[in-house]
Amino acid sequence: MSDADLVVGVDVGSQGTCAQAIAADGTHIATSYVPHTLSYPQPGWAEQDAREWLGAVAQALLAIRRGVGDRPLRAISFGSQLDGMVPADAAGEPLGPALIWMDRRAGAECAGAGERIDPARLRALTGCNLDPGHVAAKIAWLAGNRPDQHAAARWFLLPGSFVAWRASGEVAVDHSNASSAMLLDVETGDWCEEACAAFGIDPGSLAPVRPADAVLGTVAPWLREAAGLDASTLVVLGCGDEMAATLGAGVVEPGAVCDVMGTAEPVCAVAPGPALDPGGVTELHPHADPGSWLLENPGWLSGGAYRWFRDELGSVEAARAAATGADVYELLNDLAGGVPAGAGGVLWVPALAGAMAPEWNADARAGWFGLTAAHGRAHMARALLEGNAFALRDVLDAMGAAGLEPTELVCVAGGARGDLLRQIRADVTGLPVTRPEDVETTARGAAMLAAAGAGLHPDVRTAGLAMAGPRVEPALPDPERSGLYDDLHARHRRLYAALRPLF
Repeated sequence: MSDADLVVGVDVGSQGTCAQAIAADGTHIATSYVPHTLSYPQPGWAEQDAREWLGAVAQALLAIRRGVGDRPLRAISFGSQLDGMVPADAAGEPLGPALIWMDRRAGAECAGAGERIDPARLRALTGCNLDPGHVAAKIAWLAGNRPDQHAAARWFLLPGSFVAWRASGEVAVDHSNASSAMLLDVETGDWCEEACAAFGIDPGSLAPVRPADAVLGTVAPWLREAAGLDASTLVVLGCGDEMAATLGAGVVEPGAVCDVMGTAEPVCAVAPGPALDPGGVTELHPHADPGSWLLENPGWLSGGAYRWFRDELGSVEAARAAATGADVYELLNDLAGGVPAGAGGVLWVPALAGAMAPEWNADARAGWFGLTAAHGRAHMARALLEGNAFALRDVLDAMGAAGLEPTELVCVAGGARGDLLRQIRADVTGLPVTRPEDVETTARGAAMLAAAGAGLHPDVRTAGLAMAGPRVEPALPDPERSGLYDDLHARHRRLYAALRPLF
């Protein structure tokens, strides 16, 4: 190993592809980003062209290659959006659009599977709730609604598997991505025949399961030429984006919780072993670090709701940001920070795209409660931020019911930059809340896997500890505000229970 050696982590998300070149000691060297397009052909549907991911990966890696000069790129790896399904032929060509994580069209297929296997049995086998967002239901939907595509498919792949295959020529899926299919046996770490049978899926159409730090080979010729990579650059399999973000934040010890404050807000806690919460608010998934586990809630529309507020109710801040160059979200945070904790009694139900806490309920709907003529946009903005923090507390409570006691909260992704947002989370949860200086940790976590696979570190855990960036001083809970939020959280739960029959 040379001090000049670099690895590259590639975050293939729904909004875009982000690549980071990282040194083995964790020093950030270069970043590139290429946006993706999204398609919503019908309500509840969300699709992408998987070939666009390949182009974005090539563009992002080419920018990295140019940005790091002559320094060797030893390996690349991926942290990719979970819960997407790509039907592909034997040559690796997609046969139709990828049904991505936010696609919810497969409700009827879930209901049908629920008649063939008890949902509690499925959860015990796979760690997953019976939910149309997971890949098994999407494959079943394809069989019933696009039979020609289904019959022509050699493989049904998650986004990370598809990209890694095309980057290396080797078909594989890691345990974390496989787990989000609702088909991985928690005990054996391989495909569960009973779960596959419930959805009418041939396990042979699913990629072989391998560790996240497995080396698939050297980079494929097309990508080598498109991105200017050396022929010796290794392709390491990678993992799901939530697991990569958690690993990239250095969250590898039991009790630490990673709060991914992006468009959605997944919450992942390292567990010492397999565990399930009785209410089904969290699922059980393998971590990126082989042999370790995460209790995970896939997240509600959190940052996406704040963006909706910006677009629909934040025209004043948007105009000021355009005129001054200020960050519009900092202006919105200043707006929300102008009213006291508790938002004058206004509550926000964080279910703009359905609820994921205190239960999974696709029919739940968002709204403000408690508005009077004395309230304004500032109260509504603060209530939205507090409602997201109450949902986070619901998830932490579920983790406690599974026997895991959270000890600290590490926030990552764009929302983690907001001081007000971290302080509200500290006051609502009673936990110290920090963030890495580099909050974009998904690509960093993928780079850690690349480093472990390439032998720059002996294992993933060591890479996770050695390559995590420094953290800022934690926000600590204020006892007075925490007491107020205890009461408001209880009111928040009563409000949800009262609204539940109306959803």
